[in-house]
This record gives sequence, structure tokens and C-alpha cells, in this order.
Amino acid sequence: MQNKIRSFNQFKTVLEKDPEIQEDFKKNPVDAIKKFQSEPWFNDKLIYRLVVLFLGIIVLTICVGVIILTSQNVINKDFNVPDILIATASTAIGAIAGLLTPSSNNGDQD
Repeated sequence: MQNKIRSFNQFKTVLEKDPEIQEDFKKNPVDAIKKFQSEPWFNDKLIYRLVVLFLGIIVLTICVGVIILTSQNVINKDFNVPDILIATASTAIGAIAGLLTPSSNNGDQD
């Protein structure tokens, strides 16, 4: 039996409701904990690092592209920057901020 637990409150609820798991904890708590498994992506810092890296590369690429377009006089003023570049860079910066902002796990989220 593999249970996917995301928070301590969820773990506590499962433990309170399941008498079989309670018995397992009374007999051998370490083996009982091994039955619970967190989702691999949830605790994998490499995934977050890669996402931040790729989003950062997108932002840098757009900035370099705008600099190149400006140096070649394709863009003369700020008003001539293509909207897709502004939208993509803004979205990538927002995604990086969302990933780097700590999340609160106060509630029970299933």
C-alpha cells in the first residue's frame, strides 16, 4: 500500500482514520512510515532548478534579441518593441517569481 502524502495534516488524518496503519505504527513506526511515499516531483529540487534555468534563458534571450534589434535600428523607441517579446519576458519573469516564492501549506490540500 503506497499512500501519497503532501502535508503533515494529511498524514495525521490518514493515521487517525485507518486502524491498520495505527497498528503498524504501534508495532514498527519506521517500517510504517516507509509505506508512505511523497510524489517524486514535489520534493525534487532539480526540476525547480531546471525550470528556473530555462525561464531565465528565455528572459536573457529576449533581452539580447531586443538589444540586437535596437543596435540594428530595427527598434528606435520603446514603443516599437514587439508585444510578443514583452509578453513572453513578462510571463517568464512572473513564472520565476512564482516558483521562487515560498508557498504556505497551512490548509489541507488533497
